[in-house]
Amino acid sequence: MNPAILSPKLRVLCVFLFALCVESPADGKTPTTTLPEGDISAPYGVCAHLTWQEFPGRKKTFALCSVAGIGLVRCDFPWPDHERKRGEWTFTKTDTIVADAKAVGVAILPILDFWHGGYPRQFDDMEPWARHVRRVAEHYSDDIPVFEIWNEQNLFHQDHVGHPTNYVAMLKASFEAIREKAPSARVAIGGLSGVPLAYIEKLYKLGAGAYFDIMNVHPYSIPDPPEGRLDSQLEKLRALMAKYGDAEKPIWITEIGWPTSEWKPNFDPKKDNPDYVGGVDEATSALYLSRALGIAFAEGVETFLPYELRDREHERYYRESYFGLCRNDFTPKPAFAAYAAFTAMRPAGSEQKTDRPWRNGDFFFPQWRRPDSADALREIDVRGPLGADAGMLWTTDKTLWKDGARRILRFTSDKMRFFDYLGAEVWPEQSDGGYAVNITDKPIFFVGGELVK
Repeated sequence: MNPAILSPKLRVLCVFLFALCVESPADGKTPTTTLPEGDISAPYGVCAHLTWQEFPGRKKTFALCSVAGIGLVRCDFPWPDHERKRGEWTFTKTDTIVADAKAVGVAILPILDFWHGGYPRQFDDMEPWARHVRRVAEHYSDDIPVFEIWNEQNLFHQDHVGHPTNYVAMLKASFEAIREKAPSARVAIGGLSGVPLAYIEKLYKLGAGAYFDIMNVHPYSIPDPPEGRLDSQLEKLRALMAKYGDAEKPIWITEIGWPTSEWKPNFDPKKDNPDYVGGVDEATSALYLSRALGIAFAEGVETFLPYELRDREHERYYRESYFGLCRNDFTPKPAFAAYAAFTAMRPAGSEQKTDRPWRNGDFFFPQWRRPDSADALREIDVRGPLGADAGMLWTTDKTLWKDGARRILRFTSDKMRFFDYLGAEVWPEQSDGGYAVNITDKPIFFVGGELVK
């Protein structure tokens, strides 16, 4: 059965069970679903370290993604993996990753990165790097529609790739190589740590705008919630892009999340590694992710990828080990349920309603239209199919919910359905021509009509 026709709550449960049960078959064949092949226009992705420690569990990763509405997996494609020695090329590992993903309708977003020890003067001679990019682009021209050039380059030392002049030279060489060998593919600028406006402007002044198709940022706000930061950063970024004639280019978020690591006992911010700063609890991580999704798409983001699918669990207090939507053994955390619920409520192909406001002070209410083409696949149960008009609402004003206060919400339909941010259906009472809804910091999805008051 296609998981898209299940109710959201049941769909999330099936995702959990499927993830726990899937194993790589003895005959080596990848399990398949009835979902269509991954389309780069799909708005939902996730990060995974597939060319590193997560390679053995890749089939579980892809199966988990394919039943949860996640159509894109981002991972490194290191240069030394393809050119083991100077002039000796192999694509065995990445071929396996791409093929296994494609078999269950998931696309790969490769990060082209890592220098090669065999070429010591890389900024003096960019040709070896460009040759590598040409090889990768040609080899995957039929399978990979977007290539990302490096990762968080703005964090690297200024005499390395992090220097704007060096990065623009690399970006230009990469863009030209990809256009030569995979002319229909798009180029994403390397995912920038944060939303570094001053750094991005330096890139633009050096002409970088001519050499990428997708702006790409990592707007973390750990341990704070997304409101007031994510929306502000995206609006400022869009304004900067418009200043340089790039207003129409899409923005992708290819890393964001809230780790669930514990605080290191007696942590001293003056002495200890900042990566040992504790995260948030699992419930808060899920809550912030759901709200960040609502904000991002309301602000026009095209594609959203949390970091990352699985906890690495290397060290209890090290936050880099606990960003996962799932634990290391693939058992889902609440954040995975929140993500799966969002993709069910706002499936790929949905169109954001940009002709109306989506927030009012501390009250947030983004809305969208689910694709008409999904009519035959809409969640079916005894109450019938869900409607096309949908949205979500929440507030960050604690005074509105501390006493359990309800608000009367009016819609264009009297046949509305409501779901919490983890996918469970809720039934607010109909009252005074609307629905009496408890509005809190926990988003509620509404489906079947537009919110009008």
